[in-house]
Amino acid sequence: MKRGNPFTILKRAFRNLYFLMFLNGFLIASLFYFRMQSAYENGLFASIKSSIDHQIDTDDTRDSIVVKAMDVCHLLMHNRASTFTGAAMLGPEADFFNGASVDLMTTRGACGSYALVLARLLQEYGYPVRIAQMKAEGIFGDHNLVEVNTGKSWVVLDPTFDLRFIRPDARLASFADVQHNWNYYSTQTPKDYNPVYKYEDVRYTNWTKIPVLFPAIKSIFRISMGRERTDTFSVRTLFLKIYTVYFYITLLLSIPVILLTIRKLVKIKVFPSQDIPFTFNNLVKYMRAQRSNSSYIH
Repeated sequence: MKRGNPFTILKRAFRNLYFLMFLNGFLIASLFYFRMQSAYENGLFASIKSSIDHQIDTDDTRDSIVVKAMDVCHLLMHNRASTFTGAAMLGPEADFFNGASVDLMTTRGACGSYALVLARLLQEYGYPVRIAQMKAEGIFGDHNLVEVNTGKSWVVLDPTFDLRFIRPDARLASFADVQHNWNYYSTQTPKDYNPVYKYEDVRYTNWTKIPVLFPAIKSIFRISMGRERTDTFSVRTLFLKIYTVYFYITLLLSIPVILLTIRKLVKIKVFPSQDIPFTFNNLVKYMRAQRSNSSYIH
């Protein structure tokens, strides 16, 4: 049996009212699901923030607040990775959507989970954040960190090891500070620190991940934002509230489907033949005709 052209099949499907009604139901259900998951995750991180707020006193600075947030993040996630290693059947949240709440619960993404959760938590405080992909042994992304702008500058935090670096002037250090004086800052690392993480280099977005598309986007960004802002732009931070992102994507998909369904329903109810083109003039014409027939019968 000869298979039909996929585009032809899709075109026919979108002309079928039953398919459109099913698709509307699926999209509406998805909207409710993503909205509920978003509300749950937002509430979860708001609750963690509230717990941190109770530890903050008048002597705390923006630097000390982000450190306290990292301490709590590390405390909540430490040792969970071993529990969930190889775990299956965690549901669509883990298998498909992978929200920050899953990383918080399982830490199955290792340093990536730590970085994502801390970045998400710091967003609750309104701090600009970016996820830094450290280069180790010549490989970018071998270890993930969080950089946060505390008002004066960007500082680096390593939630995997609950590690911050202190400059000689007692301020938190930036990635560049550590990179340019690793011999000094390496003495601040804990005993379980992996010695291959020497702050060789960093990137914030893998612009080669999707060939052609990502390099093109990078070129556009460099023209519109400049080279420095583009090179330090972290795409991953746009998706920290992933369920909210899914909600709005689904909403955008729903609008044309709903309009197409309404158009199909109107054509079935108003037009005497489905072969008649759907135009504004025809719509007015046949609505008047229906009204006239209804008035005559009455």
